[in-house]
Amino acid sequence: MTTSPELGFRRSRGLDVLALACLVLIAASLRPAASSLGPVLAEVSDGFSLAEWQTGLLTALPGLVFAICGIIAVPLLKRLGLFASLALSCSLIVLGVGLRAVVGEWTFFALLTVLALAGMSIGNVILPVYVKTRFPHRPTLGATTFTVSLGLGSMLPSLFTAPIVEAFGSWRFGLGFWLLIPASALITWTALRLLGSVPDPGRKRTEAGEESQDAPPRRSVFTSPKARYMAMFFGLQSANAYVQFGWVPQIYRDAGLDPFLAGIMLTIVSFGGLPGGFLAPQIIVRNIAPRAFLVSFAVSAVAGYLGLLLAPDTLPALWAVFLAYGGFAFPAALALITSRTRNVSVTASTSAFVQSTGYVLAAVGPLVVGGLLGWSGGWSVPLMFMVAVSALMGITGWASAGPGSVDDELEPHGGPGGTGARD
Repeated sequence: MTTSPELGFRRSRGLDVLALACLVLIAASLRPAASSLGPVLAEVSDGFSLAEWQTGLLTALPGLVFAICGIIAVPLLKRLGLFASLALSCSLIVLGVGLRAVVGEWTFFALLTVLALAGMSIGNVILPVYVKTRFPHRPTLGATTFTVSLGLGSMLPSLFTAPIVEAFGSWRFGLGFWLLIPASALITWTALRLLGSVPDPGRKRTEAGEESQDAPPRRSVFTSPKARYMAMFFGLQSANAYVQFGWVPQIYRDAGLDPFLAGIMLTIVSFGGLPGGFLAPQIIVRNIAPRAFLVSFAVSAVAGYLGLLLAPDTLPALWAVFLAYGGFAFPAALALITSRTRNVSVTASTSAFVQSTGYVLAAVGPLVVGGLLGWSGGWSVPLMFMVAVSALMGITGWASAGPGSVDDELEPHGGPGGTGARD
């Protein structure tokens, strides 16, 4: 057994396995509160006798809460430390997911959904810091495990919530079932802490290149062009995902596909998160032509939307596959946060800025598409809008994946052209 002198945590083969299990469980906890609701939204709406605006609000909450609550994550990390911050994240998810399944009033259901989403938002921002500090010598392993687990946490509830509801005859049980993942994460995370294997990012790391107390402060992360491009890339790819989850089945149904086939098309789109979770971090962390790959994700999304525009019922599965490959942009965007930053404090600030700013764009996307649909009366204008969004995603992806790091651009006497980081 060894101890990391910079971050003060104990290491051994067994502890590394437990740390990886924590990463899997916490990352998998950051989506089910949102992705389990869609399959039973009709039952929830009937159960609470919701108006259309109330149902619409429930579907808009993830993007809004992620955008707002992501801002408080870094101050929480600095005040509470890594262990307490992620423990708080898991606890909020457990409480929100568990209690909303038993309340009898819609107002409490919505507030508890916000509580769970707030925990997810905090975890979204802080978990990359855990990846950076706990797996410093295995960055590809950490990044890949993170993104694949996020994908599983999104896909499994989408697939299994409805069968669970059917088996147990209760939409409440179907929603409450998913508290098992964050509860397991909280138990495992506590065990890792008791064994002394949770990093302390606040510890001074002068030997590892962190600035000393006498060093001049860095500029705000907003001043980094790379961070701004990363935020735009993250937001545009998230807008793509939110539009696809909310509108793609309806696009296919309006083109003449039956609801079952339309659901299969969405499953194909969603499934892209698994291979993307494996491959995209490898591309980014290992610098395997990252710019070309990020542009290829955008090109694929453009092809998918053009297919839906011109011939949606001719080769429907092909358009879904194109959109699924375009969805590789999400794990790539997350991998960029850790690979294009060096110091832990910069990773945390960049993660908060990129995700908070990005989710604002993500929340706006489906609203714009819905507005364009109502204004134009058909899918041509909304789909052309999504073609433009995807093209802009490719441009910002190219800029995000370029040489250099956010750290270089935040140096007090440096600038956007700072050197010293590898492509």
